Amino acid sequence: MTLVTTSRRSTTISRAVARDLAFALGARYLARGKHGIRDLTDIDPSFFIFAQDGNDLILQWYQKGTLVLQRKITRTDCLRREGVITRGVVTSDPELHTCLTGEYPVITEMNDELIIRIDGPQRRHTCLKVKKIDVNLNDS
Repeated sequence: MTLVTTSRRSTTISRAVARDLAFALGARYLARGKHGIRDLTDIDPSFFIFAQDGNDLILQWYQKGTLVLQRKITRTDCLRREGVITRGVVTSDPELHTCLTGEYPVITEMNDELIIRIDGPQRRHTCLKVKKIDVNLNDS
């Protein structure tokens, strides 16, 4: 089972988005507390971290303690979901789609912007506008 958490200094938005992603993936949400990267790797070799960077959120995906993908979330829209719930991630980001395929439910969406859509609990639908960040430029 995958783990989804926030940075140690989380915000209301980062916690809400992390919980929604955990729900959509059928993963476990963990309040980070004093857990370091090594501690998280011991709990689960594959995990997501939502970290605050100024006004933006950063989505980081680790596998076996190594940062393999990261995206800057430039806009977060939390809406009320209408209709049927979608399990997994809907994305227009081809690299994210490739990374998640085979490990998590993922659906491709055609869009000129890089978008991630997730359905959370209590009829929440979260839409994230993202921007690529080179993993080597910002190791955490």
